[in-house]
Amino acid sequence: MGLVTPSSAESDAEQKPLVSRVDSLSGARIGLYDNGKPAAEPLLTAVKEKLSERYPDATFEWYHVGHLNKIKADDEQDSVADWAGDVDTAVGAIGDCGSCTKFLAWGIELIEDAGTPGVGLIDEGFELDYQSNAIERGRPLRYKKTPVRCETTNLNRVREEVTAEVVDGIVDELTRGLTDKERAEAAAQ
Repeated sequence: MGLVTPSSAESDAEQKPLVSRVDSLSGARIGLYDNGKPAAEPLLTAVKEKLSERYPDATFEWYHVGHLNKIKADDEQDSVADWAGDVDTAVGAIGDCGSCTKFLAWGIELIEDAGTPGVGLIDEGFELDYQSNAIERGRPLRYKKTPVRCETTNLNRVREEVTAEVVDGIVDELTRGLTDKERAEAAAQ
């Protein structure tokens, strides 16, 4: 399993920089963005449990999309942005793969548009889908590949698969400062 941070690619969409990451998750209000697929909630539950162990003073706020296609609606997008404005950082889970990766990228883009750093958790093998959809939305979003498979809804199995390495990667993507390239992109805006 590797940790990948996508970089900008040529696209017709105007590219926006990532928002600044948080310094620490200690005491943070961490958003958990569930895209509406069955496996998203168990994955985010396991992530929440592991982050709570490391950061007992962190609090968590859920956002559940009733069905992934609802994210296409303007009122749902406004609701995600409002929610994201009330958290310090956010973790989104796809709970599926393939074309649904697109809607996770949309959700994380809405979170970043609200000024909140976000990271999407994707099934291994779908990084190109996430990257291309993120760039199409206008931002090279960060993500963490996980070994948790899209069909996994058994919480105990997911707990085993959300290892310390997975949590380390999530924490790194939410707290790691912007790269020189990302800072230059932000300065150019």
